[in-house]
Amino acid sequence: MKKIPETCLHGLPFQAGSNRSMFSKKFNMQSFSFEPSQYPDYKPLEAYGVIGDSRTAVLVGADGSIDWACLPDFDSPAQFAALLDPKAGRFAVRPLAPFRAWQRYEQGTNVLVTEFLTPQGRVRVRDFMPYMQRRRTPTAEIYRRIECVEGHVDLEVLFEPRFDYGLQVPEFEASPYGVLARHGDETLALSSEIPLRLEDGRAVGHLHMEAGQDTFLVADWGAARVHPVSSYQPDRRLWKVRTFWRSWIDRLDYHGRYRDVVERSLLTLKLLVYEPTGAIVAAPTTSLPEWPGGSRNWDYRFSWVRDSAFILRALFQAGYVEEGTAYLDWLLGQCLEGQPLRVLYGIRGEHGMPERTLPLRGYLDSRPVRIGNEAVEQFQLDIYGSLLDAALRYEQHGGLLTIIEWERLQALAEEVCRRWREPDSGIWEVRSGVFHYTYSKIWAWVALTRAAQLARRLGADAPVEAWEREAHTIREEVLEKAWNPKVGAFTQYYGAEALDASVLIMPLVGFLPATDERFQQTVQRCLERLAAGPFPLLYRYLNDDGVGGPEGAFLLPSFWLVEVLALAGDLRRARAALDRLIERMNPLGLYAEEVHPETLALLGNFPQGFSHLGLINAVFRLEELKRVQEGW
Repeated sequence: MKKIPETCLHGLPFQAGSNRSMFSKKFNMQSFSFEPSQYPDYKPLEAYGVIGDSRTAVLVGADGSIDWACLPDFDSPAQFAALLDPKAGRFAVRPLAPFRAWQRYEQGTNVLVTEFLTPQGRVRVRDFMPYMQRRRTPTAEIYRRIECVEGHVDLEVLFEPRFDYGLQVPEFEASPYGVLARHGDETLALSSEIPLRLEDGRAVGHLHMEAGQDTFLVADWGAARVHPVSSYQPDRRLWKVRTFWRSWIDRLDYHGRYRDVVERSLLTLKLLVYEPTGAIVAAPTTSLPEWPGGSRNWDYRFSWVRDSAFILRALFQAGYVEEGTAYLDWLLGQCLEGQPLRVLYGIRGEHGMPERTLPLRGYLDSRPVRIGNEAVEQFQLDIYGSLLDAALRYEQHGGLLTIIEWERLQALAEEVCRRWREPDSGIWEVRSGVFHYTYSKIWAWVALTRAAQLARRLGADAPVEAWEREAHTIREEVLEKAWNPKVGAFTQYYGAEALDASVLIMPLVGFLPATDERFQQTVQRCLERLAAGPFPLLYRYLNDDGVGGPEGAFLLPSFWLVEVLALAGDLRRARAALDRLIERMNPLGLYAEEVHPETLALLGNFPQGFSHLGLINAVFRLEELKRVQEGW
């Protein structure tokens, strides 16, 4: 396995609108080389790192450009959105001469280092956002420390914010300490010791640096005026943020062969937490396409209930009970409002996420660019089982459910009893109608079995036997109606011939053992028909879903496949599959949602929580079964 923290970036840019990437990624000291005057319109996702502050996350390119920043919160309108349109705003620091560049994270932190090498010298930019625990005031600060470590380098600073997702050009005010961008009541200040000049709706600065020199830039959302850089105490902030991240990741009580990638995945998941409420977003971006130039472009800056079972499993196994508890507390709070359980929620618990499109070019010319998500209005049966499974894990790891919370969970179990026979929209949120999805029925079974287990653990007065009988009925129906003897597999929904990789979840939730003959046949059919490039990459499904157009290999089912192989006793093949999936990370150890089946380029919103959860859970499953096999 390759080591993540010291990796660098190598490759050439995507051709906009093409379905083929010229990008070539290796886990070694290669570089990302191009002329500053020939920047591509769009960089591959492999060329991005992410930083954050417990409220939002920012994407920083290997060319020194911050191309995505929604300040101060994940769901705020972006001030830098060049990720979605070259004209939608960026904040760049880059050498004026041709350069090679690579990125890494400081060990055990989310401090991102971008290093530039020119013919004359070497310079580093360290990007971070201060992590303020239990902060409630909506502030956001981006720190960029520029250090010349060898020779001499001439640099350019380009500060070009565009408010409201790039649609509004702000007014600029010069200051002795930098520049202030203003649009209406919103401001973004840049504090700089580098002289800046205003031109064409942006601020530009140039500086000459010699070895041993360093300086800071600080972008501050919401400041009424520009303040001296020194007033931010930037060196102290850097020291404190390093201390926080290293203390946090040191809690990980796992020291196996996959420590590096588990550590990076946990640090990435922590960046997806909206700490004021405990909500965890699926990804910090919107509309990054599932296929270059396609229309499968969705807003993921919300929290999906279905993620809860996977999130708590990953966090609790890794020892991060506090984060898991905060997330579950937030979810249970939504349930206690007396409203029907929703598919997803805004980061503050909002119920409505109206979907609209923006007049932007789109990443890789992929339109529409959407904000909001209409899936919030769908009926998806799996969410009940996810929440009840998460609640059971919480209670098993020392959490204490209140009686009021249990009453609401009991009401959800009763709702499953009433509604499990209804068709739904399924885990993949299709827009082609409702069906009796196999995955959904499995999670209905999970809901009632977990509710019964919870009731017994709590000593609650509940119709446990009735739930268990209903769960048995669900299981028998799935085994009968989801199995298609003609196909030789459990199919996507009752009566279908189409396959769906989501059925791989069966043994992971205890519905069937991985060694079950019919399940093994299903795995084989999925490997044959849903293969998406090299093993173990899989498509979710291949039939029409009402959206149209191709998509990439979806990473989460491949991690489920790793677990399935391990549970069936084939640890060697499971480990080989996991090692190949680790190669699909970008050089910093970050995953998107999907992978292009031919070019292996990353696709979809980035970084994607589901993919990182899948990796963590697969690693812990392998480790657990290895210990059992070896008797320790």
